[in-house]
Amino acid sequence: MSEGNEATARIDEEILPFELGYLPEYFQKKAALELNETPERKEQSIQELREFLERNKHTTGLIFEDYSLIEFLRVNKYNAVKSFSQIKAYVALRKKNSQLFQNLSYEWLVKTFYDRTLTVLPWRCPDGCTIIIVELENWNPETFPLDQVKKAIFFYIIQALREPMTQVNGIKAIIDVKSTNINHLRYCTPSNLYLIYYGLQEVCPCRYKEVHLINDSVVFRAAWFAIKPFVSEKIKKRIHFHNDPKTLVNFFPKAILPKYYGGDLENFQMWDWLKRSTTREKLNTLGGIRNWPE
Repeated sequence: MSEGNEATARIDEEILPFELGYLPEYFQKKAALELNETPERKEQSIQELREFLERNKHTTGLIFEDYSLIEFLRVNKYNAVKSFSQIKAYVALRKKNSQLFQNLSYEWLVKTFYDRTLTVLPWRCPDGCTIIIVELENWNPETFPLDQVKKAIFFYIIQALREPMTQVNGIKAIIDVKSTNINHLRYCTPSNLYLIYYGLQEVCPCRYKEVHLINDSVVFRAAWFAIKPFVSEKIKKRIHFHNDPKTLVNFFPKAILPKYYGGDLENFQMWDWLKRSTTREKLNTLGGIRNWPE
């Protein structure tokens, strides 16, 4: 397995599918090198986290799946104290914004794939990253209200993190900020933008490796002005601005990019993954908590 974003990387050779369900040997070594992960440390840290959670009044009684605890441990490079602090923040956000995690279904979420507002690509970068595309121009607030957009964003990130490959390698986002809908501006409030940024960056146990912004617009400039003060210097260094979407091929293999962004990919609808992600079992353990109170 080679690491990098070579334009000539080939599917099923350097490029692995999004749905893999395990860590290949190369990425096990990567987790050990970059995240301090060993079988012994994993077992010990999970037990330590469970003891922290049981003693805390805000988390006692909640049943956390092992994979969820591993998510937080991996993003914090196996620092159990930092992982515990982030879990508490996640629980607090979920209690305060419970509507973001309720009334989810395949029938409801499938609209985001039809309209291409949010898309998870079926193939990974050669370095193992998951790729998520957001296309602002396709968002119609009249038929897809902002509260539902927030729900969908959190759903996709949380469910993508069930994959060990996503936990270890992180996510790269392509955000097409083109917008001719002036109504989009009304939703660029500091509170809306901060919730999305804080929830995704500070609370969700995800490693964001790159953010690619394409097709600049008035709506984006307003949103960026509001959210920029909150963005960490680490994330700012990982943001790439593209005047021409075709320059994405300098960062991603053509084989995994949609044709309209200069790639070779034509059919990239993830219906089967979405169905599996919205089974009763998966929704009942959303975010890795089995007995969340309604």
